[in-house]
Amino acid sequence: MPKPYFGKQPLPEYKPSETARDAIKAWEDAVKLEEKTRHEARKALADDLKADSDLPYAAVAAHPRVPWTEATLRTIGQEYGVQPRQPNKAKKQD
Repeated sequence: MPKPYFGKQPLPEYKPSETARDAIKAWEDAVKLEEKTRHEARKALADDLKADSDLPYAAVAAHPRVPWTEATLRTIGQEYGVQPRQPNKAKKQD
């Protein structure tokens, strides 16, 4: 009669299929691309804010294509050296 084994049982060795390896690699590549393009989008918004010192963060955040809140845009602005806004300053009239 076999002796009962108490405790953690050893796991069988797993070798992912080629399909699984390819799928995991594709997912890892997509994550890297997302990180790269997210940083590019954040920098582009910071560049827009740098180009127009009168443009409020709230106006950028209100645009339907901008996925970040005003607070996040302020953080992005700090990361990329955007000059602080003057919140009550009226838009310059030419």
